[in-house]
Amino acid sequence: MRVPIHSFINVERADDATLTVTSKCGGQTKLGKTMWGTTQSYLASAVRGVSQGYRKDLELHGVGFRARMENIDEKETLVLRLGFTNELHVPVPYGVKISCPTQTSVTVFGHIKGQVGNLAAKIRGLRKPDAYKGKGIRYLGEEVKLKPGKRRQ
Repeated sequence: MRVPIHSFINVERADDATLTVTSKCGGQTKLGKTMWGTTQSYLASAVRGVSQGYRKDLELHGVGFRARMENIDEKETLVLRLGFTNELHVPVPYGVKISCPTQTSVTVFGHIKGQVGNLAAKIRGLRKPDAYKGKGIRYLGEEVKLKPGKRRQ
C-alpha cells in the first residue's frame, strides 16, 4: 500500500517495527507542521486498514428496493433495484469487497479508507434519502429528518 509523503517529511523505521515521522525543517514552518500531521494520519490509517480494514454499511429504504451481487462478464457487480425502470449496475473496484447480507443492506469492506468511503458515497448517491418520504439509500444508523408535507384545509 502506498502512502503519499511530502518532501518536507522524513519517515524512519526502527528495529522494533515503529515508524518515526519527523519534519525536515524542524517544525518551524506552517507547511512543515501541517504535512507532519497529514503524513502521520495517512500512516495510521494505512496501518489500521491493513490490520483491521474499513467497513461501511448501507441500508435501502423503500418499497421494492433490493440489492444483490452478480458476476457480469467475470467481474463482481452490485445490482440495485431502486424504483427506476432499469436495474443499476455498480462494478466493484479492485481491493474492495461488497456483500449483501440481506436484500436491503449492503456492506462495503476494504483496506484503503478512501476507496471504501468513495464507493459507499457513490452507491448512496444513486438514490439519496428523500426529505419527504425517507426513501433512498442511507448509511447504517443515519437519521433522516422528514419535512412536513402539504396540509389540507
